[in-house]
Amino acid sequence: MPDRRNDPFDALHDPVSPRTPDPAFAAALRERLLRAVAASSAKENVMRNEMTARPRNGIRHGDVSYITLGLPDLARGRDFYAAVLGWRYGQSRSDHGAQPDVIIPMIGLWDGEQQVGGRVHGAVLGFRVDDIASAVESVRSHGGTISDPHPEPYALAAEGHDDQGTPFYLHQMPPEDAAPEVGATFHNGEVEGDVSYLTMVVPDLDAARAFYGGVFGWTFNIGLAGGAQVSGVAPQIGMTTRPEAGPMVSGVILCYRVDDVAAAVQRVGDAGGRAGPVVQRPYGLESLCADDQGTPFYLHQF
Repeated sequence: MPDRRNDPFDALHDPVSPRTPDPAFAAALRERLLRAVAASSAKENVMRNEMTARPRNGIRHGDVSYITLGLPDLARGRDFYAAVLGWRYGQSRSDHGAQPDVIIPMIGLWDGEQQVGGRVHGAVLGFRVDDIASAVESVRSHGGTISDPHPEPYALAAEGHDDQGTPFYLHQMPPEDAAPEVGATFHNGEVEGDVSYLTMVVPDLDAARAFYGGVFGWTFNIGLAGGAQVSGVAPQIGMTTRPEAGPMVSGVILCYRVDDVAAAVQRVGDAGGRAGPVVQRPYGLESLCADDQGTPFYLHQF
């Protein structure tokens, strides 16, 4: 058995005795550390974190690739959603648009005519597809109308309407963006201001299921009468013929994640919008609201 009487690790068993370091040594060490931190900070141009690394445009065929939120007044919309959801906006290339930073999925506020035609008050969804030529053919074969594919700076795109007149976009993303890492996931509203859910309001549920199931391969979980949940898409999507928000003929109602729904409801009122009571749902707390231009939306606290 080795002799451990002079083992240097025996010192670890001694009681801890705090000692005051030499002042000159401490000052020199502090100065060296400050210089090192300053030097490394100067070289770091971009701060990376989980938020900036999250996929923002869907990762699968049929996922939502972009949301255009049409509003009558862009400036009012910018101010309202900044106050309620904390949105901050990047530099816009158009006088008619504003895009919030780091929101998932990517959203653009818009007060001009949509590429799908005319002015739209409310959300228009863009969907990611693997092969836009095949998707366009499928839209037409299932009774929808759509433009031919054309290149945009961000994707190959096409604009159309389903067989019940609801506008939408198709996007085939660049190849390097179309192959997510194995096991990659696209989450539903991880931080405040993200989109947590989408409610598609359709005149005829069976017709909508046939169209979108045929075009994107969607499958559905059928819930209460007048409703269906789309399986395996991101963000999560539900379809209904009887929206709580009122007698909308068709459209999309956006739902936003918040950290404190009571505080968010107060902000809605302070910003000139309307907020309904906070109710407990199986998935969390919820409030049905409208912005100061009458656009309905939900707030979710999970």
